[in-house]
Amino acid sequence: MATWQPDIAPLVGRIPRLHYLFKALGDGLHADVGVTASMRTVMTSIAGEGARTVPDLARERSVSRQHVQEVVNALVESGLAQTGPNPAHRRSPLIDLTDEGRHRLRLLRERETAMLAETAPAISHAELAAATRLFDLLERDLAARVAEAGGRA
Repeated sequence: MATWQPDIAPLVGRIPRLHYLFKALGDGLHADVGVTASMRTVMTSIAGEGARTVPDLARERSVSRQHVQEVVNALVESGLAQTGPNPAHRRSPLIDLTDEGRHRLRLLRERETAMLAETAPAISHAELAAATRLFDLLERDLAARVAEAGGRA
């Protein structure tokens, strides 16, 4: 007996559009703070997991080390991040946020929370829970497939 298989292609096709809309909104929301969406992403990762190397940050995002290095360079030049010694690898320093970087990240999160609160009333608890479950399932499946293929995930 055949089971119903959803066609998730239309949903998946909307993810890049949502990503770019959030990016554009964030870039506009934070223009006066001097933090781009890419910078914010790296800052959030460091704040959540602690100091890490550029290759570590690139692997987490499945992006090139060169891209992450450019973002880290911008963060360091802006005084939002700093490099430090890495006991595990002399040529790959640990990247950490400065006090100013942590302060600006808190500001960004406060602004985003306020902006998203304006959208939240239109979304029910059940819809949010269902969407979260769906994205969890997709992320787990895709990460497993990427790991199986020997790629980054």
